[in-house]
Amino acid sequence: MQALRDGLGPDYNVLPGMRLTRAPFAEPVPGTPDTIVVGTGNNRVRRAQVSIIHNSGETQLSIIPGGLISDFVLNAVGIARKTRRVLADAPGL
Repeated sequence: MQALRDGLGPDYNVLPGMRLTRAPFAEPVPGTPDTIVVGTGNNRVRRAQVSIIHNSGETQLSIIPGGLISDFVLNAVGIARKTRRVLADAPGL
């Protein structure tokens, strides 16, 4: 979570324990401790979800853009890509 906050900067919201729904323009809802929503503004349009997956001694990160159709495409090349880059460049991850 701290790597995301440091790497993305103050224009991004990092919401641990939250997850996205498929409903258009819906606010993030409570999730598990292994889910994080990254968004901008009110987190209803520009958003992505990071899921931490623990598999037999290894940890994987899944980054899924939010939104439907055009929002999904924009979030895939925008916020999800930036989130993936920040996590890939974070020392110790």
